[in-house]
Parts: sequence; structure tokens; C-alpha cells
Amino acid sequence: MLTRLTAAIASATQPGGAGLAEAVLSITDTLVVVLDPQGRVVRFNPAAERLSGFSFEEVRGQVLWPFVLPEHEVAGVVQAFESLAAGDYPNRYENHWQTRSGEWRYILWSNTALLDARGRVALVVATGVDVTREREERRARQETEDRFRALFEQSADGVVLIDPHDPEVPWRIVDCNEAFCRMNGYARDELVGQSVDLLHPYPMMAEEGGELFAWIREEGQVHGEGSHLHRDGTVFPIESASSVVTVGGRELILGQDRDIRDRKRTEEQLRLLAAQLAHDSQHDALTGLPNRTLLLDRLQVELRRAARDGRALAVIHLNLDGFRRVNDTLGHAVGDAVLREVARRLQEDVRPSDTVARLGGDEFVVLIPDVGGRPEAGGVARRLQAALAQPIDVDGQPVNVRGSMGVAVSPPDSSLPANLLRQADLAMTQAKREGKNGVQFFQKSLDAAVHGQLHLEARLRAALDAGGLHLHYQPQVDTTTGALLGFEALVRWTDTQLGLVSPARFIPLAEEAGLIGPLGAWVLDEACRQAAEWRLRVPIAVNVSALEVAQEDFTQRVHATLRRHGLDGGQLKLEITERLSVQDLQRAARQLAQLHGLGVQLSLDDFGTGQSSVSTLLQLPLNELKLDRSLITGVAESPIEQRVVSALISLGRSLNLTVIVEGVETPEQLRVLRDLGCGAVQGYLTGRPGPASMWTPHLGGPLPLNLPERSAGAGDGEPLLN
Repeated sequence: MLTRLTAAIASATQPGGAGLAEAVLSITDTLVVVLDPQGRVVRFNPAAERLSGFSFEEVRGQVLWPFVLPEHEVAGVVQAFESLAAGDYPNRYENHWQTRSGEWRYILWSNTALLDARGRVALVVATGVDVTREREERRARQETEDRFRALFEQSADGVVLIDPHDPEVPWRIVDCNEAFCRMNGYARDELVGQSVDLLHPYPMMAEEGGELFAWIREEGQVHGEGSHLHRDGTVFPIESASSVVTVGGRELILGQDRDIRDRKRTEEQLRLLAAQLAHDSQHDALTGLPNRTLLLDRLQVELRRAARDGRALAVIHLNLDGFRRVNDTLGHAVGDAVLREVARRLQEDVRPSDTVARLGGDEFVVLIPDVGGRPEAGGVARRLQAALAQPIDVDGQPVNVRGSMGVAVSPPDSSLPANLLRQADLAMTQAKREGKNGVQFFQKSLDAAVHGQLHLEARLRAALDAGGLHLHYQPQVDTTTGALLGFEALVRWTDTQLGLVSPARFIPLAEEAGLIGPLGAWVLDEACRQAAEWRLRVPIAVNVSALEVAQEDFTQRVHATLRRHGLDGGQLKLEITERLSVQDLQRAARQLAQLHGLGVQLSLDDFGTGQSSVSTLLQLPLNELKLDRSLITGVAESPIEQRVVSALISLGRSLNLTVIVEGVETPEQLRVLRDLGCGAVQGYLTGRPGPASMWTPHLGGPLPLNLPERSAGAGDGEPLLN
């Protein structure tokens, strides 16, 4: 093309040739610029006009450079032009042209010179091609390749280029980065040119490469996990991503591999942890036995299987008798050892298909599938009792344990897991009521009793809310003078539906149902209100539950009640049951010491029923010892009972405690107690419990008491009003 153009331009100097030259210059897309030796424009063809935006007429006779050249390229072009004008031609070079609109174009020039008759340069002919697009594409490719190379080399993952088409070396490694070499234990020159199967435990690519390549080409990019063979012979897991790329016109596989040994170890640790957490969520931490959650799951499965196969299953609920005593006397470490041994014995005595579970505390459940009805279930329960009969040795300390067992069998009992457990629990509770260390089967009457208890609880709640309770008062008197020493406030409940409900029935219910706090607070408040109304000079006695004393705010509540009714501490006596000593003696001592500091008198009630010890008396800040009525039932006739009561009275005196005996009903009992040195009594003989209205008329004078053989000259008692 350039040769033809040059020839055409040259013909313009020949006669008749100008027309051809003009035609060629007009139709070609090649830029044609003719300059004189000073760089002035002689010709500027239409292609040059279109590209630059300048017309031939605008640039004719003008030096070209200021029109189209960027300033920083002028010097280089002038130097090249001067060399060309001096005869150094032909010449090829590239430079930018700036169009009239400010756009930059990249031009590839081919230059030559036309000589005059004397051989000097007459004209310089520059023919150019716009190569802007090609140069930009080349630059973009170069930038892409540079970025690829940078990423290739700097990637933390192992990166490898593989030729899947090499007929001699299956999946030949073309290149790889340092991370890939380091991960596999090789130098780069040891890997390049080798089959990637060098890194596989078996010749995977030689056998499966074709299918793998087709899959990668179809998907575009594939991810997966595999393994590599390290140079040292170890096999380690990798995560890999593979894709098809074209590099230098060749179709290659780009692989990105990551060593996932650490991740696999972490995943395994997490899997083991999850398994441990799942196990812990379904097993008891102390014994390793299934807990309630897992027991219910297994019970559900076994109930379905039993219904399908027409078989029965049994649930045995076991509660250790008196286990709290083990913890209180020997400590929780011994108690834990006992529970673990009980779990071991139960497991050893059942079949592998049976389930022994611990529900918590000293409660265990044994699930016996495929049992032949109640007789066989009862035999299993008695066998389990026998397994517990031998003492448990804990560091040389023999510990005897016994268990009360309740048995529910489905059928005929419930086919619902939770309900069947409840029925076995009810039967176990009945076994405890009937003397402990026994076996009881669930009966429908137990359900009726439970519903009765629930109804009773609902009525008691209603009574607390609606004011359905009231107090009776029973005097405590001096055995010699008959003087009033105080009143004991006794709570009574007469229900519109149930009639008179015994305190022996509703007070334990209140403790079990969490109502003892509200009930005790009401009794204390009402007793103090009545004492303030009576303006008593002797204390009013109120029974408090061990559960109440264990509450942290008990002292504050008592103090607030006294202030509310304008009483001082000496006008209140709290009678505390013996059970307190085995529940939380240290907390009780702290609470009672605070009450004692307020002047409140403290009495240990029901002493002699077997709960308390002398150490209890020494640790609690008591004022009074109250002997239980069971100690004097035969005291008038029994020398043994007389000696026991005498010893307890002497014990109280030795500890500087007032001793009062409750339950005195006969003159003979009173005579004996008086002779034994007892100074205070309470009972039907000296006054039956009655409402406040019964005692109000007698507060200004002697009480209607029946004291036989009163000492001569004894008074009728002090007035009770200030």
C-alpha cells in the first residue's frame, strides 16, 4: 500500500499523473502527510483531515507539529524529521496525535523522502495507520498478564497451571507458584514439566483426566476436596478450585489448592465437641447415666414397639430413703460416691436392653421393655432392692442405703411417656408413705389423690387471696401459779367446700406448693395485730417453717411486722421446728442471731422427736425448749418416760433454757411434770385453742384454767392488760 501511495505521489510530478495521485489520496484510509524540508504541510489527505479534525486549507503551508503533536513528543518527532530530511530514510516510528476535539490517537508512521534532480530531499512523505485500538488491546492484555502473574506469585494458596493436552505427560505442570511448591515439599524446577500425578496417591489424571477436563469445561469452575502426596510420603487433605484459562493462546487448567489439615483438625475437634455436648445434654454428669431427656426418648420408642408387638414394659421409679442424712452427716463427696455406686449396681443388675437413668438428686428410673406384666416387674424391683442391700464402702466408711420403689406397667397404665413416669413417681411416693424400703404399683386411686391435692392447693390459694384463714390461740401457763406466760397462735382453715381442713394436711401442702412464705407472713402479721389489739404484756408465739427461716429476708420481714403493729421484739416468740437443724444450720444460726438481737424470743419446737441433737442447742441462740407431746403420753404411769422427761428438763436448765411441755391433757400428767420440775405447760388441760373472741373477756382477770392441787396461797395470775 505504502509503495503504491509513494508511486502515486511521485507520479504527481510527471506529466498527466496528478489525477491518479489525487484519486488515490482521496480514497485511502491511510493517513498521508507531505511536508517540505522545514516541516510545512504540502499535502494533507482526507483521511488525515478526518482523523485530526483539521482541513487541508487550515494547515497548508504551516508547520504541522503545533496542530497535532502533544508538547512532550514534539522534540522527538522533530529529531526524527531532521534525520529523515538529512537523508536517513526510510523511517518507522509511533507517536500520538491529538485531534482537534482533544482525543488522543496512536499512529504508526512509515516515512520516506522524495529527492529533487540534484539528489536533495525535496519532500517528506509520511504515511500513517491509526493503531490506537490495537495498542490499547495490547496494553490491556499486558496489564492482565501482569496482574495474573502478580496474583499467581503472591497468592497464599498454591496455584498451578496445567496442560491437559500434552500427549506425552498427562496433565503436565506448566508453572506453579512458591506456595504450591512449599505446600507439596518440592522446588519449582522439580515440578515444572512433571505430571501432576506426581502429587497424587494414585495416577488419577492418567486414568480420569479426560472426564475431569470435560467436567471443568462444562461447569466453568469446579470445587472439591482431595488429597496430595507430599514429597516426604505423607498424604494430606486439600481443597481445590479448577478452571479453564487461555494463556498465550493455549488452553490450560488453572488450579488453586489449599492445605486444609488445620481446618480438618478443627472440624474434627468441633465434631468431637458437638458429640460430647450432645452426650452431656442427654446424660447425667455425676453418674454418666441417661438423664430425663434421653429417658423420655427411649421410653417413647419402647412404648411404640410394645404397642406394635403386643408386649408390656415397666417403669420403676427409685428414691433412696434418708439420703439427705448421708449428705448432712458425711458430706457431699461421700454422697456423690454413694450415688455413683448405686448407679453401678443398678446397671449391673439389669439387661443390656434395659435403661437405668438418673433424674437428679437421689432419684433413679429403670426402664424395662419386654416385661411379662406386673409380677415380673415386681420381681425386677425386688431384685434391685436386693442389689442395694449390701453396705456401700466409701473410703472405709460403710454406708447403708435403701430405696422406695414405685412401678408403672404399660399396659394397663398410661401409654404416654411423661404420664407413665408420673404414675411410677406417684407409686414411689406411696411406698415412702407406707414405711419406705418397699415396692408399690401404681393404682388409679393415687391419681385421684393427686387430683385431690391439686384441688386442695387451689382452694388454699383462694383462701390466702380472699382471707379464708383465721387464728386460734392457746395459752401457755405456769405449772405452779397458773399465770399466763403467753399465747400460741395456731392457724385454722374452714373452707366453704371442704369444711374444716386440718393444719396437718394443709401446712405440708403449703410447703410443697411454695405457699408457706405467704401463709407464714399472714400468720405472723395477724398474730402481731391481735397482740397489739390485746395490748399483751406476755409474748405471742408463732410457728415458723424451716423454709421461711432459710429465706434471706426473713429477719427484715419480722422486724417490719413488729414496727407495723407497734410491738417490740420481746412481745414475739418464734417457735422453730427441729427440721431446721438438718437443713441449713449455719444460715439458721445467722438469721436467728439477728432476731435475738431484736429481742425476739426463740423456741425450739417438737424437741424429742429425733431430729435435733445437743449440738443444735449449742449452735442456735435459743430461749426456750419445747418438748413434744409424744414424750408424755404415758408419763403418769411410766418410770422410763419420767426419767427421759426429767433428763430433758435438766438438759434445758443446764443450757439456761426455759422448758415447756405441750400436749398436757390430764391432771396426772400435770402433777408428774410439776414434780419433775417443769415450770410451763400447754395443752387441753390448761386451755383448748380458740378464737380471739373466746379469750378477750378474760384478759382483764384470771383465766378459766383447770389446775388441780394448786399450791396454797397461789395467786390467780397477773392481769394481762397494761
